[in-house]
Amino acid sequence: MIRIMKASAGSGKTYNLAKTYINLLLESDDRYAYRHILAVTFTNKATEEMKSRILRELHALASDPSAPQSRKASEVLSDILHDYSAFAVSTIDRFFQQTLKAFSREIGQFASYQVELDKDSLVAESVDRILDSLTEEDAGLLTWLTDNVLEQIEQGGKYSTDANLMKMAVRLKSAQRQEELEKAGVDEMNAYSQETLVKIRQVCRKIMTDFRMEVRRKATAACDVLNSSGVRVEDSFRGFMKALPAYAGIGDRDVLAPPTESFMDKAPDHEKWFSSAKAKTLLPKVYPALEGPLQDFCALWGKDYQVYSTACILDDQIYGLGVARELSVTFKELMREKNVLCLDDSNTILKGIIDGSDAPFVYEKIGVRFDHFLLDEFQDTSRVQWENFKPLLGNSDSQGGKSLIVGDVKQSIYRWRGSDWKLLDEEIPAEFPEYKGEVLDTNYRSLANVVEFNNAYFKAAAEIIDSLNGEETGGRLTGIYSDVVQKVARKDSAQGSVSVTFCDKEDELQAVLDSVIEARASGARLSEIAVLVRSNAVGESVAGYLIDNGIMVMTDDSLKVKNSITVRRLVSLMSLIDNPEDTVNGFLARSLDVAVPARYNSLIDMAEAIVRELKEGDREDIIGGEVLYLQSFMDCLQDYVSSNGNNLRGFLKHWESEDPSISSPSSGDSVRVMTIHKSKGLDFPYVIIPFAENIRLFKADSRWCSPDLAGTPLEGVAEGVYDVLLSQASESTLFAGHYRNENFLQQVDNMNTIYVAMTRAALGTHVIAQYPAQKCMAAVGEREPFRFSDFSQIMYWFVSASGRIDGIRRSAEEGRLRFDLGEMVDFDLMRKSDTSEALPFQSESGNDYVSYPLNPDAGDGGCDVMERGRLKFSADAIDFFSDEGEAGISASNRIRGVVLHDILARIDVPEDLERAVSEAVSNGEISSAEAVEIKELLARRLAEVDSYGWFAPNADKVLKEVDLVDDDGTICRPDRVTVNGGAVNIIDYKFGEHRRQYERQLRRYADIWRRMGYADVKAVLWYVHTGEIQEVV
Repeated sequence: MIRIMKASAGSGKTYNLAKTYINLLLESDDRYAYRHILAVTFTNKATEEMKSRILRELHALASDPSAPQSRKASEVLSDILHDYSAFAVSTIDRFFQQTLKAFSREIGQFASYQVELDKDSLVAESVDRILDSLTEEDAGLLTWLTDNVLEQIEQGGKYSTDANLMKMAVRLKSAQRQEELEKAGVDEMNAYSQETLVKIRQVCRKIMTDFRMEVRRKATAACDVLNSSGVRVEDSFRGFMKALPAYAGIGDRDVLAPPTESFMDKAPDHEKWFSSAKAKTLLPKVYPALEGPLQDFCALWGKDYQVYSTACILDDQIYGLGVARELSVTFKELMREKNVLCLDDSNTILKGIIDGSDAPFVYEKIGVRFDHFLLDEFQDTSRVQWENFKPLLGNSDSQGGKSLIVGDVKQSIYRWRGSDWKLLDEEIPAEFPEYKGEVLDTNYRSLANVVEFNNAYFKAAAEIIDSLNGEETGGRLTGIYSDVVQKVARKDSAQGSVSVTFCDKEDELQAVLDSVIEARASGARLSEIAVLVRSNAVGESVAGYLIDNGIMVMTDDSLKVKNSITVRRLVSLMSLIDNPEDTVNGFLARSLDVAVPARYNSLIDMAEAIVRELKEGDREDIIGGEVLYLQSFMDCLQDYVSSNGNNLRGFLKHWESEDPSISSPSSGDSVRVMTIHKSKGLDFPYVIIPFAENIRLFKADSRWCSPDLAGTPLEGVAEGVYDVLLSQASESTLFAGHYRNENFLQQVDNMNTIYVAMTRAALGTHVIAQYPAQKCMAAVGEREPFRFSDFSQIMYWFVSASGRIDGIRRSAEEGRLRFDLGEMVDFDLMRKSDTSEALPFQSESGNDYVSYPLNPDAGDGGCDVMERGRLKFSADAIDFFSDEGEAGISASNRIRGVVLHDILARIDVPEDLERAVSEAVSNGEISSAEAVEIKELLARRLAEVDSYGWFAPNADKVLKEVDLVDDDGTICRPDRVTVNGGAVNIIDYKFGEHRRQYERQLRRYADIWRRMGYADVKAVLWYVHTGEIQEVV
């Protein structure tokens, strides 16, 4: 039996998946039933969440003697923990890769092949090989590319062979093109042979030439009638006939655009040719003689123009398509050489193997049989992934297995990555007509006003978009959103809030800042606020503005390895080794002040030698808190070396195109700025959605399409798939059907994007958008719907007209228009309320920090079985402390200093100490026993410096480890700087012996601040172990 569960945002999807999994375990007579249940998710985080949930619920059952299945739950839990590798909860990509490994012989790969995620780098190398292999003997491809360049130059255009070829090659190897090739049944090796492409080009250019001649001829015929009658084109109504001489004089290379709507409306109707004042005298001179030529001219702009426009599109791509075959061959050779497979290609390869095979054959190869399947986030599944799963699911269904498919079409926002929501919405129900459908219609995440606003808004938005589309889409969007209305599970006295602010574009960033300040005034912590944006570029602008105004921010960009000054210095030093004459990189590299390795066996040895010297030199000012960035850099270096060997110059070139990032820390009091796509699956207490006008209903986009050539000169010649910019202009091509389909699919994508954004909040949402155009604002309440172009316009239409939702309050001040539903909650009260356990920012213990208590009776190091996986342990921990002395004498002062330094960096005010130490425990930096000692030490030290005001809550500004750039480019980073009025205090933490270089360093910090305009500057060294304070300035 197959169940299809539609789970809207916040409706308890993970709970239901875990419940179904556990029921399958407990119902089975097979003690090892977990080996035959496959649960599939889409991300590693979701996989860990599901595993943890299953184990937690099993543990709860096993710990409850009154539960009927307590004994069996205990046995199953023990079996899973002792056979954890068979606990089959996996990402979909991991499952398919494991399956494909079993077929390595069938696909012609060694079993040790690697999966390559960076497909573009392989494409780039393939293009380089193609260009390097061109010789005069290889007349075909060389001549083909040379002709292309000469033609571009002849037309006066700029052309770069490398860049243009690379751009086309990336598009040629896209997953969407491969899917379209398969759908259209096109054989790439035959369809894009040079002989075929030459023929296509000849036919296209004949169509273009013939059409231009027809346009000239028929426009000239109309002009001749006018000229012979003595009527000027300027005499026509508003001069609309002035277009005729222009068309009559077009050149052989001119690109033709159709006449205006006004021309096409007036030309066929002689009563519209002239104004009423001129018609009486002029019309008899040209009517009916002009009627035929004008009708003939207008007739050109139907199917004939569609064929002409399509020929132009195809002709423009012929040269690029000429390398498709060569690229395909070279790319396959390169993958075989490197013993790699690309991730998206592997799904297609697996489909070719599984296609037509029965499930027992697949199970025999992978060595395991699955009876039941749980497929999560199914709306994100691609068609090829489904084709690979279908025989397994079908076999399970025929054998009496129980499978669960969970998804929500409303949250399908990854179509650009290949996901196809139509599988969940249409095809799975048709494939398995006996399925059992369920809808989770209760929201357990959000307060009442947030849920009710979303219920009303998305129902109305779907209806208005469908009304704009007319019969073209048949109310499909309304159907997709038919289950959008949810019940409210939370019974809090507070109802939550939704606010919508419209302002001038230049005021939107300030509106975001004001919203953060407003939430802070209601007791929100910065870590409880998320700003969700449409693109990374907008996120950078928002983050920069907040930082400039003293708001701490966490963004994905701040976690990019390339933004690490230590990594940049390391790369500069490697560049200097590669090219000693490189003065630019030499400037940054010299700040490391380390010796260049004279000899090294590999790139890894060289990089490790540099990092080792930095560590041994106690260069905390350089490495600081950037160890994770260095580790990530070393991982990238290792990946490159394993695939490409020890080529320093090659790595430096490769690094330019890389953009790695480290995982985001879950702690720290800062606003989270992220894209809506990355927020999917997450939730936050308070969400701000600025620049809502950027979420448009449709935006012109390039897609690979197969035109309908039936009945045209291109039929039988140009069948294939082509890279087409789909826009309003596509209505005048043979790609019109593709455009209309893409228009609707983008409407779904973007409606879903705003749905995901609006459903992340637990307590409140604030949407900020630019004022809509005046004609949009004026259209509110009119009978005919306005042609909306983005969701901020629909939002304005929704909140400003009465009757769509009760309780909306309208206010206007300082150039802004604001609509509010409900009141912002008191965040402090929400944390203390009995129902606050559902809040994502509240720990079970009720503390303000995350705590993982250890159970001394649990065995295995005193860690409770359900908490073991959540702790991290450091191999260096044994060296941190001894039992002697007031604070313990460190076996390694340097390592201990790093730990204490990191804890102090987490502290804003003394009350943060407990949280900071707890985070150090959970991160594996210290043990619980060491935590007690550290807490006692730092509590005493913080009390001793209380009178200095370094950790006072009322400081105007506190800067922790913020970079200062001196005139010579040197980067300085004081540990802590407090600013009160015009007074600046610089504090540097030290944990070892006194050194004069510390004093020189601090004087430099103070000098920089004075040059920044601060006269009252004090700088001190705080030796934390002893409590000594040394005033340097």
